[in-house]
Amino acid sequence: MVVDDELSIVRALARLLQRDGYGVATARNGRQALAALQGQHFDVILCDLRMPELDGRAFYAHVRQQAPALCQRVIFLTGDRHAADHQAFFAQCGRPWLEKPCPIAALRQAIQQVVERATPPRSRPCQDRRQRRQTLAGSVPTMRAPRGRVRRPAARRRGEGRSADQSQAS
Repeated sequence: MVVDDELSIVRALARLLQRDGYGVATARNGRQALAALQGQHFDVILCDLRMPELDGRAFYAHVRQQAPALCQRVIFLTGDRHAADHQAFFAQCGRPWLEKPCPIAALRQAIQQVVERATPPRSRPCQDRRQRRQTLAGSVPTMRAPRGRVRRPAARRRGEGRSADQSQAS
């Protein structure tokens, strides 16, 4: 989602993200963004700091209270990085930020980093299903040899080839 009151910035970012394969929602201020969050999931939220009605800081405070997990998906945009209050806010929240206008490569890199950090690493799908089944069944995982790869010699499988001492010991 792109949250900015500057229409030219919103359009440019939306076009770029759409070309990169993202679905893009937009909001003109923090209030509209909060409303959009109620019905949709967003991988990344690009949010300006200075906007009318509800600015980026207030938006972030609402997100932190209502859905703290979404905080890790926010990247801030600012046209005034030197403002002391901006610097203090960035240091306090710990979120990445970009100065407007920013290089496309920097924007893409920031988005990629947020997506990678916000998305838990996934194991193989079959392993996930097996773990869920074990959790639901309350079973303890066991190790099995892969089919067709590890075989005992035929004589051992049928009990053949054992000496009398070996047969008594088993």
